[in-house]
Amino acid sequence: MLTILRYVMEKLGINIELLLKSLDPLANIRNLDESEQQVICYCLLAYSRPQIAELVNLSELQIRDKLSHYIYPKIAELMGVEQTEIANNWAKILNFLLDPNQVYKLYPSPQLNSDNFQASFGRQSFLYPPNQEIVKLQTQAINFYQSGRYYEALKYFLMAWDQEIKIYGRGNPEILIYINNSLIEHKRNKFPEKNIKIYNIAVVVPFYHNLGQVSAEILRGISQIQLQVNWENFKNLGLEKEIDLNSIKPNVFSTLISSQVLLQILIVNDPNNLYTPYNQTAEKLAALAKELNLMAIIGHYSSEMTKNAFQFYADKSLVLVNACSTSNELADLSLMSFFRLTTPDKINAKRLSDYLGSKIAGREQSKIALIYNHNSLYCQSYRNSIKRHLESYQEKVIFLEECGYINESYYQVQEYIETIQRAGVDMIIIIPDGGLQPNSLNNAGLISRLNLNKCLIAGTATFYQENVLHWIHEQSQYQNFNQDHPQIIASIPWHWHSEQNGCNSENIIAQYFCKLGTQLWGEENLNWRSATAFDAVLIILKVIEKYHSKNSQDLLEHMDQYFKYQKRKIRGVTGDIQFEKTGDRINPPTEIVAVKWNSPQQKWQWTI
Repeated sequence: MLTILRYVMEKLGINIELLLKSLDPLANIRNLDESEQQVICYCLLAYSRPQIAELVNLSELQIRDKLSHYIYPKIAELMGVEQTEIANNWAKILNFLLDPNQVYKLYPSPQLNSDNFQASFGRQSFLYPPNQEIVKLQTQAINFYQSGRYYEALKYFLMAWDQEIKIYGRGNPEILIYINNSLIEHKRNKFPEKNIKIYNIAVVVPFYHNLGQVSAEILRGISQIQLQVNWENFKNLGLEKEIDLNSIKPNVFSTLISSQVLLQILIVNDPNNLYTPYNQTAEKLAALAKELNLMAIIGHYSSEMTKNAFQFYADKSLVLVNACSTSNELADLSLMSFFRLTTPDKINAKRLSDYLGSKIAGREQSKIALIYNHNSLYCQSYRNSIKRHLESYQEKVIFLEECGYINESYYQVQEYIETIQRAGVDMIIIIPDGGLQPNSLNNAGLISRLNLNKCLIAGTATFYQENVLHWIHEQSQYQNFNQDHPQIIASIPWHWHSEQNGCNSENIIAQYFCKLGTQLWGEENLNWRSATAFDAVLIILKVIEKYHSKNSQDLLEHMDQYFKYQKRKIRGVTGDIQFEKTGDRINPPTEIVAVKWNSPQQKWQWTI
């Protein structure tokens, strides 16, 4: 119980202990028992009811009864509202608790380091599961790593990995990275005599965004290619004979490069704060790059942070490979050290507008609403692009008043949605920001309260989140949703079932990506952020393989020559990869996916 309380405090910045204490005397109902306290924690963390049922060892019916009879009455009295206003609406409850005027908001948000820079090869962990036994193993491994006892660290990281696979059916990508890093440190003196070179790459991810889910998705792609590249050298050194590595041993194997290369990954947390005057994370990482022997940087997640960070890396001759940022303005960087794997807004918006256009063509007229964050560079970029494309349909389209404040109060967004419902909206285009302001994604959950059989919801790549599925699952118990006819769609760069680059496509790299991903994370738990992150490392490796780059300056020059002047093309998980001189990708991929009901698995899922 203590572990889940700490997890809520660290991830959400909520004084959960004070909240639980405040709830006990309310509503003339007995004090909450431990299982009910746990249910509150998991609901705040956006776990689905089936997940909660498994974690607290209760049936979904028991959880529903506890919520209705004990939990909601107390929370409603605390908030001073009717129970019907907050029942099944954890976004509203969370917004109340995160209000700076409330005593439950921890301010400032918890920071692991006082100087706002958090980075680790294995000395600290950012992704903790709710299970206390696994946390203990991770903590012990970290302690050993900090003291330079890499063999012991490796053993405990492996135990943590095994336990997570056993309990949750999938591994923790951060731990897999630390297993690889520990193996490298443990046998570091053996590699020079075998002519095996170690390359250090930093990946910058936003652990505070969406409870670390986005970071985990990115790190799955990073850790998977690290294992795939490193494993052959681990095997050649006979490490399997002295250390039991069966739990991470790839069941399928595909050689990506022929060079004797080992990858060591530095994980860096980006606070992803829109209002930071400048990006301290990027500045400090760039300053430490030489000392840490960094060859390249992969990041950042949001377009705003990428734009702010770029110059710090360019000044130190560091290549910045971006896997997630999409703003059109990033093309203006136009310098030799920038490469972007994902699809710019102008292209993604064109693909989405073409899809919407096919729907508009069959109607006499369509009323369209736009919901976005006007403070976000990315949101503005996407909004401008898609509106420009849709305006070509002229008299067939009526744009309703826009909502540029998805990041603001829940009540404001709720009022806007009620207004456009009364206006008879046919399509809603929703553009959450990249985690710069938490309310943006939380308020996106309001879409689950719409009558989805009458209104098409179209989202961007930032809308492609597990949260959306959880919200739909919750509301589908009370609303009559059409399980076969998709009413929620999104435009993204890659999907597991892509005809061109998915698990059953002719793309061999993608086939092995999905097969190994199934072993490590479970089937279909790799998404577009995982795929573009994998390819971000792959393009670096291909250049290292050809030129044997010795340092970051060499790599910068070699990547510029290879991709921007020689116009070389490589095959990745997301298809053919080739770059313009601006660093933008030539013919980047796009896929339209929809939320549909999976009958065999009894769940909602994003699918082609």
